[in-house]
Amino acid sequence: MKSSPFIARLGQRDRWTYPAAAALAGALLLTGCSGAPATPAASPATGAPDGPATAAPATAASVPADSATAAAGATPTAQTATKELVAGFPTKLIPLMKGATVQASSLQRSTPLSVASLTETVTAKPADVMAYYTKVYLAQKFTALPGDSVDGTPSKTFVRSSGQENVNVAVVQTGTTATVTVGANVLPASLK
Repeated sequence: MKSSPFIARLGQRDRWTYPAAAALAGALLLTGCSGAPATPAASPATGAPDGPATAAPATAASVPADSATAAAGATPTAQTATKELVAGFPTKLIPLMKGATVQASSLQRSTPLSVASLTETVTAKPADVMAYYTKVYLAQKFTALPGDSVDGTPSKTFVRSSGQENVNVAVVQTGTTATVTVGANVLPASLK
C-alpha cells in the first residue's frame, strides 16, 4: 500500500517536532520536580556569549541510558541538573542568554544523535528571545524552518546537516518573565 504525500510530509514534520517536544517536556518536568525552594547564588554560568548569568548550586544526576541504544554498541551517558548546567554542557551549541537564570539542563551523549536541553528564565519579551536565538543558530549554519509558534506559544525550529540535526526554541511569557526552553538533537561532534 502506497503512502500519501500528505502522510509523508506529516512524518517529516513530526521528525523534528517530537524530539523537540520531548526535550521541552523533560526540561519542564525537571523544573517542576525539584521540590526545594530556589536560592540564588553568585556563581556565573560559563559560555554565555553575551555575559555571565547566575545559577544556584544543585547536584547533577547521572541516569542510565535506554537499553536499545546500549545494545547498539554505544555507551550513552545522560545527566540532568536543576538550577545549574550539567558538567560538559555544550554552551556554544546552546548559550545562556545574558541575564538569564538556569532552571534545568540535561545532556545525553549517544549515537547517532546526542540530546541537550536548557530551561532558563529571563526578563525579556518572546520576540527578543527569538531574535537572540535566531542569530545564534543562523551563525552556527542552521536553517530556520517556517513557523513561529505552536498553539499560540512562540516556538522556532532550526535544522542543519541535511536535516539530521535540529534545535527547537520555545518561550512561555508570565508577566515580565520569559521561560525559555531550548532542545537540541545533534551529531555527537556538535556538542561543544
